[in-house]
Amino acid sequence: MHRKLSFSCVALLLAVSLCAADGNAAPAHAPAPARVVSLTPTITEILFALGLGKRVVGVTDYCNYPPEAKSLPKIGGYVNPSVEAVLALKPDLVVVSPGPGNRDAAMAMKRAGLRVEVVPAETLDESFTAIETIARLAGVEDTGRGLAGALRAKIAAVSARIKDLPRVRTIFVVQVDPIIAAGRETLPAQLLELAGGVNVVEEERYPRLGIESVAAAKPEVILQSRMDLANPDTGAEAAYWSRWPTIPAVAAHRVVVLPDDLTLRPGPRVADAVEELAGILHPNRPGTAK
Repeated sequence: MHRKLSFSCVALLLAVSLCAADGNAAPAHAPAPARVVSLTPTITEILFALGLGKRVVGVTDYCNYPPEAKSLPKIGGYVNPSVEAVLALKPDLVVVSPGPGNRDAAMAMKRAGLRVEVVPAETLDESFTAIETIARLAGVEDTGRGLAGALRAKIAAVSARIKDLPRVRTIFVVQVDPIIAAGRETLPAQLLELAGGVNVVEEERYPRLGIESVAAAKPEVILQSRMDLANPDTGAEAAYWSRWPTIPAVAAHRVVVLPDDLTLRPGPRVADAVEELAGILHPNRPGTAK
């Protein structure tokens, strides 16, 4: 099969540290930025969720949510943003998350005199912190606290609805051929646990697994992320697993190809992701999304 990983998968699997010391600390009493460039889809989503969409003047090629972001000027990819394109937009704030390959570009922007803020956003806790940090940088701190609090409350409500149900042994597969799955302390694993699942992958980060290991773990549900979100056909991912009918999830026809990158993207839709997963894991439970 050997298809390329989607952007979200690459970002999750390969994210590396962009040292916070390399970013600019927020200047004391800095005016609220009026022209903001986002260097990651998550940051773009956060800005719009905070009601700051009109201030966003540039986004990456992969910023596809909300729909309004698609029509904004593009500054290149997440891993290879164009310094020249960013400079041409004359932003008074550039926000970046640590990612594979973007450190040099972010440092070049800083050397050119731009205000560059580094905001980590990979895990669930970092999602909430990123929302509050970006809100502070933009001068809407109260809005950020309110949004983060509302997301926490929604997640707690979903978890409360399914807390007495049997937990479902699940594997969250990022890609197949080779099989790469979400391990401990990753965003998909955190969302899965909150939705009433038990992650059968005990390794950290995103380990590469053999099919024998998957079969031995006996998952009751296989969550399969889309490897090519531009391709509407989900048949390839589903067909892959049909070759191993002894896996409980396959035998029970509980291989679920996720329709989008909702569960792979930290940010203001994490509560929606928990609700989506709860509906998949507990489809007969009233009050869970299906």
